[in-house]
Amino acid sequence: MSELLIKGALVYGEGEPVDVLVADGVIREIGTDLGAGDDVEVIDAAGQILLPGFVDLHTHLREPGREDTETIESGSAAAALGGYTAVFAMANTSPVADSVVVTDHVWRRGQEVGLVDVYPVGAVTVGLEGKQLAEMGTMAAGVGAVRMFSDDGHCVYDPLLMRRALEYANTLGVLIAQHAEEPRLTVGAIAHEGP
Repeated sequence: MSELLIKGALVYGEGEPVDVLVADGVIREIGTDLGAGDDVEVIDAAGQILLPGFVDLHTHLREPGREDTETIESGSAAAALGGYTAVFAMANTSPVADSVVVTDHVWRRGQEVGLVDVYPVGAVTVGLEGKQLAEMGTMAAGVGAVRMFSDDGHCVYDPLLMRRALEYANTLGVLIAQHAEEPRLTVGAIAHEGP
């Protein structure tokens, strides 16, 4: 069993300094003046802030299809460097993550890279086009176990289609992150009526 003792950290940057004992990657004890055996690695964290790993719910990893701009590996490395332990990879890839084949691929690549947890976000509609619901059920049941769906920067502008997506999401126990916009209100890009 590998153990790590973090000494004198401020949890969430508040209160009195505490010690944190971690064994095999799991926090075992939080307290003051915790002792350490000879084989325990000790980190002096006096004056440092101790936070849990961050989660980025809106990440553009671009893989598959746009690896020239970002990959799951390069995005994961950047996330880990910034203190993130998990990222949600948006569906605007090429091909779009609107099928279990793509979402499972994203999840598997994240596992292969192994730097942070990579969770695929499935598209709400086929091709992010807002016309036909994607196969949310198969993506949720796949290896990637998709739990969040979004058409990212595209709005599901058809209210009936959005209602169906929300009903479907409710039965699956998943979330929909909607780019909330009514495109008919932004025609001509005016802020309000008038001169």
